[in-house]
Amino acid sequence: MTAMNSNKASKAKKTKSNNFKLRNLKYYLEETIRGFARNKLMSLTSVATVAACLLIVVFSIAIAQNINSILSYIENTVGVMVFLDDELNDTQAEIIFNSISELDNVASAEYITPEEALTRMANNLGDVDGILLSLLYDNPLSRSISIELNDIRQQRTTVDSIHAMTGVRRINEASDITDMMITANSFIGIFSFLIILILGVLAVIIITNTIKLTVNNRRNEIIIMKYVGATDWFIKWPFVIEGVIIGVIGALIPLIVGWFSYESIVSSVSSALYPIEIPFLASPEIFPVFSPVIIILGAAIGLLGSISSIRKYLSV
Repeated sequence: MTAMNSNKASKAKKTKSNNFKLRNLKYYLEETIRGFARNKLMSLTSVATVAACLLIVVFSIAIAQNINSILSYIENTVGVMVFLDDELNDTQAEIIFNSISELDNVASAEYITPEEALTRMANNLGDVDGILLSLLYDNPLSRSISIELNDIRQQRTTVDSIHAMTGVRRINEASDITDMMITANSFIGIFSFLIILILGVLAVIIITNTIKLTVNNRRNEIIIMKYVGATDWFIKWPFVIEGVIIGVIGALIPLIVGWFSYESIVSSVSSALYPIEIPFLASPEIFPVFSPVIIILGAAIGLLGSISSIRKYLSV
């Protein structure tokens, strides 16, 4: 009988504890909504600042992803073509081919004879009448080596190593384009980081001031709550939730705006570059990947702002 009473008391205590937690959550949300209502302008300013900061992050990531995609496209399609001196014999050409194949950044290499090169050219140009193939007995083309690289970013170093080999006459490659894109990617990364840092600090300051206003408006209420035994975190949680919600809303706005505006931008750029085809990524290939990161980043900015405000201005 005593055990049954003990179990009932334990269940009642557990139910009471759960109800208390639910009441706390309801209270936190109600106070958070009141905080937004009391300081609408500052809350909207906070959301707008976080959104502006994260919009730069969104487009910076989108640009970086597209540059990486284009570099991979160049890596897989353009490659490097090495032309050898006409004076070389087969043994010398084979030595150069083996030396190139052994380079660290060379994924694969194919030796192409002048006859094979002319046949490929005829096939590519649709030499139906065999005019090009008639040049086989007096072939103007040279021995060549077609190369695919492991890392397009190391193309310049690899090409310089090949240039230094005796017997190499000329190299067709896209080092200038690759270097330009890598430099642009680095510049965008550094510039975006600085702007994000500035706007991030500004967002934290504005969120801090927004929470500060809410704290000041409720100071008398907070003092009374402390006198009746409310814990510090019972009082602080509504402000923390308010800051996090501001950050999350500020993150969702640039994600939504970025998703739809990105497609328009890509369409406009593709039209301007026509007939050149650039392998731009589509929105579904980019945004679902980093959206959770942006939301977490927005929540972190809001959390930092609210905690900073509580630490400075909430005397409980």
